[in-house]
Amino acid sequence: MSRRVLWQEVCKFLAGAFFVSAGILFYLYLYRVSVPIFSTGFTETPQMSGGRSLVHAILFLIFFYLGFIRKWKSPSNS
Repeated sequence: MSRRVLWQEVCKFLAGAFFVSAGILFYLYLYRVSVPIFSTGFTETPQMSGGRSLVHAILFLIFFYLGFIRKWKSPSNS
């Protein structure tokens, strides 16, 4: 049994996930919130959250383009 992966739908999901993640990380950066990393003893600084929010915003734009704007070839029945 074989199933085809619908990559456009995967990109739509990832665009939404990166949008939310970028927003939360930017919020943490703006309000200077340090986030402890569970059971490691390390803390993520607000500057790290700002850098990560920028990376996630870029990934959101890429996956938004791939999922919503780009026209994909229709799958063949072979």
